[in-house]
Order: sequence, then C-alpha cells, then structure tokens
Amino acid sequence: MNDFFKRRFTVLALLACSLTLLLGIQISPGISQTVSQAVSQKAAQTAAQTVAQTVTQTVAQTAPSDMPTPAWQPAQGSWQPVVSHRKDKGAIKVVWLQGTPYEMGYQHGTLLHDEIASLGEEVMGALRFSGRGLGLGRLAMRRSFPDVIEECRGLSDATQDIGMTLEACMVLAYADVYQEQFAYLLPEILFHEGCAGFVAMGDASIDGHLYHARTLDNGKKPIDYWVKNPTVFIRQPSDGIPHVFTGIPGAVWPNSGFNAEGVSISLDTAHPRTLDDISLKGASNVQLMAKIMKQAHSYEEAKALMNTWEHARANLILIADGKSKQAGVFEILGRELGIREVTNNGTLYMTNHFVAPETAGKDPDPASSSLSRYKRLQQVFDREGAYTNYGQFNAEAMVKVLRDRTDPTTLQVSPLSVYDDDVSVGGNGSMRQELFDNDRLLFWVAGGSVPVPENPFVCFSFGEMIGLPNAVPCAKSSI
Repeated sequence: MNDFFKRRFTVLALLACSLTLLLGIQISPGISQTVSQAVSQKAAQTAAQTVAQTVTQTVAQTAPSDMPTPAWQPAQGSWQPVVSHRKDKGAIKVVWLQGTPYEMGYQHGTLLHDEIASLGEEVMGALRFSGRGLGLGRLAMRRSFPDVIEECRGLSDATQDIGMTLEACMVLAYADVYQEQFAYLLPEILFHEGCAGFVAMGDASIDGHLYHARTLDNGKKPIDYWVKNPTVFIRQPSDGIPHVFTGIPGAVWPNSGFNAEGVSISLDTAHPRTLDDISLKGASNVQLMAKIMKQAHSYEEAKALMNTWEHARANLILIADGKSKQAGVFEILGRELGIREVTNNGTLYMTNHFVAPETAGKDPDPASSSLSRYKRLQQVFDREGAYTNYGQFNAEAMVKVLRDRTDPTTLQVSPLSVYDDDVSVGGNGSMRQELFDNDRLLFWVAGGSVPVPENPFVCFSFGEMIGLPNAVPCAKSSI
C-alpha cells in the first residue's frame, strides 16, 4: 500500500471510528483495533492540553419577567420562554434550552455534561483528532450555518473539561455529511439502516387531525449510546419559533422534531447511486432540519427552505403541517429533489428508497428490508390496503403501526427476542420511536431498553412544557 492510500485509509478509518457510537457505523474488528491504537496515542498527546473546568448542574438565567419579548408569539395571548432546566421522564432525558445559539449550546453542554462524558476518552480523542488534526472541524465550519457554529461554541465551552473542543463538536454537527462521503468509500464498514416515517390526516384519521410517526432504527445490534440516552430538547430560540428536537446528548441537530406552529419533520437514511449525485459544497440535511424547525411557520415555508440549498448527502425527509394539512416526502440528492406530497387519500409514508418520479432509480437498488417495510405500510395505510386501518388512525393506531412486527408477505409475526427481523416496521432494530399530534402540539416518545417499541410511549404536551396559552394536556401519561 503506497503512502497516498495509507493516508487516505487512516483518515477515513479515524473518522469512521469517531462516528461509530453516534451514527451506528459497525467497524470490523481489525479496523477498530488499528484505529483504537492510533486514537489512544493521540489522546495521550492531547490530554495534557485539556483545560480543566468545573461545570455546574445549574444554568444561570435571567428571570423570565426580565426577558425581552421573544421574536415569536402565539396567535392568541403572549408568551415568554421557560427557564433552562432539566427534568427527566423515566428513561427519557428532557432539557429546556432558551436564548441565543451560544446560550443554548452552553445549556446543552451543562445539563447533559455527564451523558456527553460517557462517550469516553477514546471517542472524544478521535473526534478531536478528526476535528483539528485532520482539519474536518474547519471544513465543517465552512459548510455549516452560523447558528450551528455558535451552538457548538457554547457546547464545547461547557464541556472542555471532558475534552470536547469546538472542532470536535463541529465534526458531530456535520456528521451526516461525513458519514455519506467517507463511509460510502469504505463499503466494508457501512452500517445497516432501517428507519420509517408515516403520516395520516383528514379522512384517514378518526378526527381529521394530522399524526406524524417515525422510527429510528439500526439493524443487527443496538448502539448503547443511543439506547441509553433518548433525549428531548425543548428549544426556545430568542430569534425563532419554539420547537422540539428528539436526539442525543452532544449533537446539535435533530433526528425528528416539530415546532409551535405545528410543523413536524423526520428523516430516513438514503444513499446516492454515485457520489457525483451529491454536492460537495452543499448543506447538511440535519442542520437544515434544525433551521426549518426554527423558521418555518407552514409547510410552504418549509418547502421553500428545502429548495434553497444544495445538499451534501442523500436522504428522505418527511415534513407535515397540522394547520394546512399538507405533507411531503422530500427525496434528496445534491442538486435534485423529488417530492411526493400527500393527496386526498390523506396518508404518506417512506422507508429507505426513492419512489418519486424525479429521483426513483437514482439511489442504489432498494434493499429487501426497505421494500418489505414499504409494502407493509401500503397494506395498513392505503384506503384499499389489504389490512388497512384507513379512517381509524389516532395516536393509539399510529403506535400500533410503530410496534407492528408483521412480515407483509408471509404475515408471520417475528418474536420480541429478535432485535432485527429485517422485514417489519417494529422489528427492524428500533432504537427510538416518536409520534407527533401536530394539531394539539402533543408528542410521544418510546426509548430505553430494547425492544424499544414495547416500552411505553410517554406523552408530552409541548404547549404545557413551554407555557403556551390554552395548551392541550395529555389525556393519559403513556400509550
């Protein structure tokens, strides 16, 4: 192996290692051992440079009564953000953040300090080395939105005592892009994914309300950091719309979320057929999701934001709007966007392959798992589906689909002892599941030990959590 390929392999392997716990990349033992040795050596060199700092568990805030009126206000009444604090609910960690991007990042790092520390020195060292030594932090800063950089600045200031640097945080902030660009070049370490998202509204639901559900999956084996740290971020930006992220400690982007205007969003992994189909100068999709939650008052505004930037990786993103009863699946390539929008049928769903006419066939041939899960969603969501629940969807019925372990071809139900059955929505390696009631600003989260779908779907009233006038309470604590 000549020096050029040795350098390329080392760079890619180190980055893959640093993202293992956060993105689920499963590295072969040989690569893992080589990277561990390199990272340990680098960590020893950087440990002496780490500045010790005591991080308290109390975040200093201005009293709400003294705060200036925030940029966003509800249609009726007036609103002030809730003071930053933490209040867990069972296995689910819940943190309230408010203020500028820097302030929210600092609060994030303070309130979830111990969870971020649990990443361990090996991973933290790899992130630092990837961020500064390989220049990937600087590259991420050139490609990221300014708010993201400031949020990482705050988070790293609150966690520098455990070795988190600005550059390391930025590697995580741009991790969806690095996963695509580097893992795509190393097929032997690609991870198996299997997420799904679906919407029911109008005639498809019992009450005409809009329900948006999604499952975050990683096949073959669960990732401890994700399973142990299901986290809800109640975000109250001083210059935008209050919103919810579901994510993990240390990452400043969501896997899914919704905002106080009733606009929800979720992501499924997809890949391009070739790297020529993505933009090397494009935006991070998860960062763009965060921007949409902060800025979009409607589906049309969210759609406009989706069309504003080129994209640095392929994905599927589902956006729904409770007020206008609009929804769309955005099938993303670098400079192309296929959009499937909800029709009068009132249902829409996605797994991990492209279906829209503009993008179908521009991803790799669909995996059998993605096709199987898509077929099952057709069976239960289509008006004429073989096992349809059309017209009966409410929160309980959507949760039933999230828990469904039925093979759509054989109709056999996989046992709960099987983590990844590779065929069903509820049995395909779920690590966290969420449901949004966009109309009432309610949401449910299932997290904790596997099998995750069998855990209670804990109910949260976003309106109550941020003190909105006329907030709708949860009818019961869980489903």
